[in-house]
Amino acid sequence: MKVIAAGNDFYGDDGVGAVVLDEIRKNDILPGVDLIDIQTDALALLDHLEPGVKTVIVDAARMGLEPGAVAVFRPEEAALRIRGDHLSVHGFGLAEAFAMARGLGVMPADVLIVGVEPARIEINRGLSDEARAAVPRVLSIIAAEVRSDG
Repeated sequence: MKVIAAGNDFYGDDGVGAVVLDEIRKNDILPGVDLIDIQTDALALLDHLEPGVKTVIVDAARMGLEPGAVAVFRPEEAALRIRGDHLSVHGFGLAEAFAMARGLGVMPADVLIVGVEPARIEINRGLSDEARAAVPRVLSIIAAEVRSDG
């Protein structure tokens, strides 16, 4: 299984995925799980998707929810759920990465996206209280996925 963080930890809540990975590493809570930080490069996601490998992607996502809210969805819902994909600022977002992965035949059948609604995305601000409070919920979701993977 892989856990992939997307986002930029220099932009406030956009770094929530990196914080989740840090917590997993620091507390050694998911041994044997590959932890990958693609930062803001959605194309890099293609390098880490493998058919047959369960994958969880953690990202800050504007979904129209309360700040700090956590939503879980599948790749086919990405374009509908995410109102402003920060990765698309660079010309390529998660929905496009998934479409390309399908075209290349590298899209895993089992991908889960865990989105955290940001309170603020501002340079050098660190996580908001709302995003920080969401981290244990994200960890719980990931741990449940690991358990269901056998």
